[in-house]
Amino acid sequence: MKQEISILKPAEVLNLTTWSTSGLRRQVLEGLFPPSLNLGARATGYIAEEVQAVLTARSIGMSDEDLKKLVNRLVEYRKSRASRLLDVIAA
Repeated sequence: MKQEISILKPAEVLNLTTWSTSGLRRQVLEGLFPPSLNLGARATGYIAEEVQAVLTARSIGMSDEDLKKLVNRLVEYRKSRASRLLDVIAA
C-alpha cells in the first residue's frame, strides 16, 4: 500500500494564495482552509492535494459554508487515510 503525500511549506501556500501569514492563520481558524501538519519542533506543512482542493473550490465560487464542509471532509479523509496506513504497518 503506497500512499505518497506531497507537503507544501507555509511559504509555498502563501505564494499560491497571496495571503499574509495572519490571513492564512485566520482562514484555518475559521475552518475555510485545512490545518497544517506538525512536521517537527520548528516545521509545519500543508498537504498539497488539500490545498489544491480548496483553491479549486474557491475558483468555482464555493460558498464559505460549503467550503467549511469541504475542509471538514478533507480532514476526515486525512485521518482515515492515516488510520488505514497505520493499520497496515502494525499488521
